[in-house]
This record gives sequence, C-alpha cells and structure tokens, in this order.
Amino acid sequence: MISDTARKEMKLPSRFGEAVVAARNILVDAGVADPSVTTEWLFTHVVGCSRAEFVLRQEDLLVFHDIQWIAHALERLVRHEPLQYVLGEMEFMDLSLKVDARALIPRPETEELVSLVMEDHEIRRMESPVVADIGTGCGCIVLAMAAARPDGRYIATDLSAEALELARENAVIHGLESVIDWRNTDLLEGLQDLSLDAVVSNPPYISTASYWQLEPHIREYEPRMALDAGESGLETACRLIGGAYRALKMSGRIYIEIGADQGESMKDALEDKGFSQVEIIRDLGGLDRFIRAVK
Repeated sequence: MISDTARKEMKLPSRFGEAVVAARNILVDAGVADPSVTTEWLFTHVVGCSRAEFVLRQEDLLVFHDIQWIAHALERLVRHEPLQYVLGEMEFMDLSLKVDARALIPRPETEELVSLVMEDHEIRRMESPVVADIGTGCGCIVLAMAAARPDGRYIATDLSAEALELARENAVIHGLESVIDWRNTDLLEGLQDLSLDAVVSNPPYISTASYWQLEPHIREYEPRMALDAGESGLETACRLIGGAYRALKMSGRIYIEIGADQGESMKDALEDKGFSQVEIIRDLGGLDRFIRAVK
C-alpha cells in the first residue's frame, strides 16, 4: 500500500510540462525502470497525443480528472506494476489490445513469431490454412494472424479460462470473435488428429529456478502459469510437440518461441518425435528465439 506521505508527494501541478517532471522524479525515486520513457507513455496515453507531439504540449493545462488518473497510475507504477497493465492496453502488430493480469504481456519477439508464420511460403500458398494458436493468452498471435489472413481458419486454446476470456474480449473489439474457434483446454487436448496445417505457440519456457530470479514487475504481476515451465523449462514445450505431431496433417508445420539457450534441446526433441527440416531461427537481437519444423 502507498503511505499517506507518499500519496501527498504524488500531488501533481496542473501544467503539463511541470507534471511530467514531477511524475518522472517520483518514478526515479521509486527505482522504476526507464522512468523517462514510462512517463512519456503515461502522459501521451492520458492526453491522447503521439510521442512526437509530446514536446509541443508542455504549456498545456491538465484537467482535474487527468491529474487524478495520472496520480493513481503512479501509485501502481511505484509498486512496479507493469506499465501495460496500468494503461490497460498496448499495440501488437497494428492491433490495439486490451491487456491485464489475466494474461502475459506480449513481447516484441512474439511479433517476429507471427511474421515467421505469415511469411512462410508454404502457408501463404494454402487457400484456407487451419492454424492453431496454443496458449493464446490475450490472443495477440491468433488475432494478428486472423487480421492478416482472414481467409484462414483459426483455433485458439488456453488452459486459463480467464486468459481465454481476455482473448475473446480483444477479438470482439476487432470484429474477429466469430472467425476463431476458442478452446479452454490444455495445449492441443481435444483437437482432432491430422486436422491442422500449422501450430504456433509461445509456451512457458522458463525453468522454475529462473522464474524466482525474474524482475519483480514480471514475477509479482504476470501469471506464473504463462512463464514457469517446470524444472528444465522444456516440460511444456515437449508436451506441446507431442500433441502437435498428433494433430498436424502430414507436411504440417510447427512454430515455437523458445528460450535463447534451448535451441539444440528443442531441435533434438522435435527430431525424436519425428519432425524433420528443423530450423532454429534467431530474433532481431541475434538470439536463438524460434524453432520451426515440418511433420
């Protein structure tokens, strides 16, 4: 909880530029990561301007309601709650998505995963590919794919009913709810054998030991079941591989986001299950981040 003293210190001036400085100082004092960037996002969200327009608003006056909202947001941020949860939304591949503690916050690398699927020439040449997003979370992957390829057929699964509900809320916002088959199930459980052209997933891939070393803004706020994959960090992905091999058609493809040190282990697991053409792919930062294979 925020003390009365701290709450008083969060009293903000009404002039935009002065309020920005005060808010940034509060975040600096609290040890919040990237306080300047966080402050910019917070204020541009409240006043509805772009970051490019940010410097032009310095002499504007904030209305009382906006000052109250920013002060409340600062109370959450100094407790190291993620900015995305505080704002309640974020951009993912040109889609504005609702985000909250029901599901993992999408990372930029997952946009790369979507592009990997959408740019695969084998998927592009199919007239109506059947694609399953396993562990959909807030729905970012399946919604980005459905928006890019409305002629496809999509399935989204998640063991968390709360996460699946958030995904469906996002689908409604973008008019895509009816084009996706939603399944509250564990990985590919209940999906028919030989029914899918592609499986795509960003599964939990952090070991339990590593989970306890995560930054507080991740460990204390984002759902553990979306992060902690067991003792080795490979448990969920290995179960995913088994279910995918059963549900994929012959020549079907699987795309998985992985930990940077898991490429060779995942390659072995895929080949042991019977997959071929296994390829470890690096992200834009040069780290092993994705693996693709063919049944």
